[in-house]
Amino acid sequence: MESGSSYALARRGERLGLSKRIGTLFHETFPLSRPGIAAVLRQANGKLSLKELIEILCEEENLGRNWAKAVPSYARACGLMEFGSTQLTSLGLHVQEHDPALSLPATLWLMHYHLCAPQGPGPRFWHDLIVRVPQVQQPFRKSDVVTEIERSVLAESGTTLKDRGVESTATIFLGSYTKSDALGPLELLSENGGEYAFETPDAPPTGVFAYALSHYWQSQLPSQQTCTMEDFSVPGGFGSLFSMGSFHVNRALRQLARQGVLELWMAAPPYQVTRPPTPEKLLEGIYAVE
Repeated sequence: MESGSSYALARRGERLGLSKRIGTLFHETFPLSRPGIAAVLRQANGKLSLKELIEILCEEENLGRNWAKAVPSYARACGLMEFGSTQLTSLGLHVQEHDPALSLPATLWLMHYHLCAPQGPGPRFWHDLIVRVPQVQQPFRKSDVVTEIERSVLAESGTTLKDRGVESTATIFLGSYTKSDALGPLELLSENGGEYAFETPDAPPTGVFAYALSHYWQSQLPSQQTCTMEDFSVPGGFGSLFSMGSFHVNRALRQLARQGVLELWMAAPPYQVTRPPTPEKLLEGIYAVE
């Protein structure tokens, strides 16, 4: 589905048990909703069962039943709530403390990153769409998204979805990037008369880039202490998740080196990047003022 190196890295991470990911039809036909996910962050505490959390979302947050079923899955897919419990992740707790309304660009970028990271927690098709569709054609239509979802599901599981399931999944993906209460403010995707195009938005904040790079490295390169700079900007690789070309990826890496987050070894090519600290140690930089 994506470049060979990215696909191989993702599969290696999955074989090692380093990833958990949401299934394809997690969405209950609802696109991502930041207010809905914010309600999950307010109510989730680790002591509740998922069924109890859904009931609270219905009764205290006034969410419809199907919406209340969908938003905990979105919270997990965005890296904010643990799998198998209603406990918020360390990132979810940090977001709840610093941006409970999920309105800041840094938060939106990290939600997007987790949805499309090759190792999860977002569904496999989300990653494949983000790295594959921009390479196929621009502009594109919903039918192209449907085709790519079918391709992704078949490659992952060897099975096919019913037409209704594929159609609704394409709709929620597109809506998640065009609706103002979803990830629309990132301006990653534009729509005009039924045609869509991936745009080149401003690069994410440096703290977001650092956290995402560490998360990516932890799952994709678990045994490596260094990696070549160019590996992060190959088509379908880490930079593609943020629509960043090699210039912007290398600029972000240099900025992290100046901050002491990592080192760049540039005495002779191929230039090397040293492993950053764990994601938990980089939380404080996410909302730092640049």
